[in-house]
Amino acid sequence: MGIIVFQYILIVLLIIGIAYFIYLIKDNEENVKDDYYGITYTLLRFLDNEEATTENIKKILRVVYNCVSFVEENFKNEDNLEKEEKALSLAKEGIGNLDFNTDIDEESLVCIIRIATALMKPTKDDLNI
Repeated sequence: MGIIVFQYILIVLLIIGIAYFIYLIKDNEENVKDDYYGITYTLLRFLDNEEATTENIKKILRVVYNCVSFVEENFKNEDNLEKEEKALSLAKEGIGNLDFNTDIDEESLVCIIRIATALMKPTKDDLNI
């Protein structure tokens, strides 16, 4: 008899936990499918709520990717840290041209630059993997 009561209590707690989880998801009012794998709300936290739209996120990602592509094409023989610094300065300038109200978080841009670099095709012939 005690085991059955214990099982009912566990079922009730499970239902309460699921309901609370659904409440938390709806309370945040964030659309998970537009989060771009966590980039929107973790790496681009420097954006205001009004600026954190899907179009603006796409613009930022395109600017960063174009800067990384430019640096990778034109500075193939330089050190990766130097290329990262050049891509960072170009990305800051490019995002600055988008006229956002807030300043650009350098740490977030470095993470996005590294992600963009990792997704590009390798530029060196000898890959030591």
